[in-house]
Amino acid sequence: MKAPDKPSSVNPAPDQPVFRTRPATPADIPALLVLERATVSAAHWHESAYREIFALEAPARIAILLEDESHVACGFVIARLTSGERELENIAVAPSSRRKGAGTQLIQSLIAATREKNAHSIHLEVRESNTAALAFYEKCGFVNTGRRPRYYSGPEEEDAVLYSLHR
Repeated sequence: MKAPDKPSSVNPAPDQPVFRTRPATPADIPALLVLERATVSAAHWHESAYREIFALEAPARIAILLEDESHVACGFVIARLTSGERELENIAVAPSSRRKGAGTQLIQSLIAATREKNAHSIHLEVRESNTAALAFYEKCGFVNTGRRPRYYSGPEEEDAVLYSLHR
């Protein structure tokens, strides 16, 4: 699993918190689980799935952790590298950090890491009812590329909306 070599931060507006991203490590798994469980729209994985991200024999992935200025975990993004493309597998932002640029910084960090690996695109799917996520991804430059009918089954059957970002 590879990640950006150095932490990154964005200078926010004066009333916005300062966030910094860094590669996640196995020691961050408890924080990833807390963030995921606090995010209804995140993919809910078993702890073993997070451990697998860091296994040497696992598929190439990037896991980026977002922290506030006190080094408290505020969000994460996990993406898989396949055939020169990234598939965004999971993203979560702490409720207290939403609508403050945290999600945007995570996506920007993922885009930067994608470029570093010479990958040319990022793909993802999102529930059609998750209008906040749909608007967020479009704001970040993702383009709707299709649907997967009845892709999600719990709690009810629902289509997935597919998005791609080409860089």
